[in-house]
Amino acid sequence: MVVDDNVQSLEIMVSVLMSFGVRNIVRASDGAEAQEYVLRQVFDLVLTDAQMPGVDGYDLVRWIRREGPEATRVVPALIVTAHTRRANVMKARDCGANFIVAKPITPAVLLRRIQWVARGDRVFIESETYFGPDRRYKHEGPPPEFPDGRRRDDMPVEIGQAAEPNMSQDELDNLIKPQKVTS
Repeated sequence: MVVDDNVQSLEIMVSVLMSFGVRNIVRASDGAEAQEYVLRQVFDLVLTDAQMPGVDGYDLVRWIRREGPEATRVVPALIVTAHTRRANVMKARDCGANFIVAKPITPAVLLRRIQWVARGDRVFIESETYFGPDRRYKHEGPPPEFPDGRRRDDMPVEIGQAAEPNMSQDELDNLIKPQKVTS
């Protein structure tokens, strides 16, 4: 299921999934509509935009995890957002999302995230305030599906000195923002 209140973004995400060979895609234009679908059928994946009026993507994932039908509580859930500030990433983590994917999405990144979730065998935990993937591996050791702490396609652990300092957000924005070309 793909959920986005922006029709163009919804169709882009659907097109990307179709390019992976996915054919049975349910589209929802907001979180409330998605909740209705979840009550009627089980999905293999939920791909939702974060910011939507009414029931946003965070609320949708939190609802699926805590109040959704038993069969759907552990469905892989990816939140897609243009706002990847630390607070938003923490909000996605805390609502029980498996991943947060930055917009504009690229097929390669989306496919890697879907594959990572599909290959993983991370257990779900439930407490008074959280239901979702167990994220304690930073303090409890690596997840059981990766006993050496590394996936086959992870980058090497050795990191050299940075070639240059990190760019500020304004510098990043200037690289991405459309600019008028002068001839």
